[in-house]
Amino acid sequence: MQFSTILASTVLAFATGITAAPTPGQVTLRIFNDQSGINSEATIAADGKPNYITTIFANTAIGNAGFVGTSAQLVQFSDTTKCTLVNQNGWNWTIELDGRSKNFADLDGDVTKPIPTWIGGFTFQCSQA
Repeated sequence: MQFSTILASTVLAFATGITAAPTPGQVTLRIFNDQSGINSEATIAADGKPNYITTIFANTAIGNAGFVGTSAQLVQFSDTTKCTLVNQNGWNWTIELDGRSKNFADLDGDVTKPIPTWIGGFTFQCSQA
């Protein structure tokens, strides 16, 4: 009886780990608004093509709240993931994210306080080596 309980627990632990692993060729980004508590995630292909934030976060809590966030975090990715959030409004504002050293970013650039930033004009793109 005890052996079957241990075996079942082990199988469950492995199954949970498998579902938490990133799907090859895909990356998931979570946007947070620390002032309102709203957050959402979206998954894109790691194909190097830009995806508009307004498209990938449409019909999510972040999208329904006007595409305003304070931070972004890669939540499913590989070590070789390289991503950028690019402001397409002409301000030449690029936020780099990667799977090794920088999977979290403050969207306004001021890490001392959460300043809501409109991200509706941003694109998000990723690649994997």
